Amino acid sequence: MAIPTPSPLDPSRFIHGEPGQSVLFPIATPGGLRASVCAHGARLLQLLVADREGRPRDVVLGYDSLERVLGGVPSLGAFIGRYANRIGNARFALEGRRWQLMANDGTHCIHGGPMGSRHQMFRLVSRSAQSVTLGWTFREDEDGFPGDVDLAVCYALSDPGTLSIRWEAQVTGRSTVLNFTPHPFFNLEGDGWGSPGSTLLQIDAGQVLRLDASRLPTGDIDPVAGGPLDFRDGQTLDAARQALGSGIDHCLVLAPGAGLRRMARAQAPGSGLCMELWSDAPAIQVYSGHGLSGDLPSCLGKAGRLYGPGAGFCLEPQQFPDAPNQPHFPSTVVPVGETRGGTIEYRFSAGSAQ
Repeated sequence: MAIPTPSPLDPSRFIHGEPGQSVLFPIATPGGLRASVCAHGARLLQLLVADREGRPRDVVLGYDSLERVLGGVPSLGAFIGRYANRIGNARFALEGRRWQLMANDGTHCIHGGPMGSRHQMFRLVSRSAQSVTLGWTFREDEDGFPGDVDLAVCYALSDPGTLSIRWEAQVTGRSTVLNFTPHPFFNLEGDGWGSPGSTLLQIDAGQVLRLDASRLPTGDIDPVAGGPLDFRDGQTLDAARQALGSGIDHCLVLAPGAGLRRMARAQAPGSGLCMELWSDAPAIQVYSGHGLSGDLPSCLGKAGRLYGPGAGFCLEPQQFPDAPNQPHFPSTVVPVGETRGGTIEYRFSAGSAQ
């Protein structure tokens, strides 16, 4: 069956506020790479990339109206902070004071809690044909974390096939903990076309954080060698899930290093699309998308597609989860007055499937 050309998202379906302006920002390159970023959650809702035959495929899951975004899966496509992943029992100590956060994952705090960035309407900072920068300010008296944080997130496209996400966060008031990551759900066959389970995934990580029954790190770091999460030589998502006996939602640890480096490579057999993930983060959370329920209306995506378990997978470069409670993990503390930043690049190419 011929794969139809995906339609670019319509900004008029993303009107917000008074007097009513669109909060969807399409960007594109002269070479035809296109993306749409929504201010709510600073989320990536569409990414059109040419396959091996030159046809555009929409390689991320998303929604086609602001109404669907607001009623949808909160993490889908969002930029996550101020602390991505879990903080155990929603509390930690910093500079002699104990901080109690809002729990939203059992007893734990996940993705910054109920006031995390995935729930917020970012402001437009700047925009060009190929990039958009969005901003949000985290307030101590709103989200329960120490200190205020001014965050700017820039999405930028460049030919022949790169989407870069650059973020910068400045801390004021008092020191805090930070962990940011983008959370797009990928399907390199194209949104709604084929299962990503056959995607061949290779990850340059030799260790994995051990988890307890609530998916919180125990503090132990295990080698991946010989286990179901050894992606160093490549394996399909389906094979890894079958070997693990459950969905994948694990933090893999890279060897220590500085600067931008390749973390992962994914290739889809049908489209021939290959995606390399480059980042300066020390770890990567791999999520197989098994939590997508297929329920209405939250999982009703673009063009009426229903997102069920495994409809998309996530590769999330980040700091270690629960690092504020694990002294031997790399510190995520940012002193007051200091600025932190990071870069993530998704580099796409198309060739014969492996």
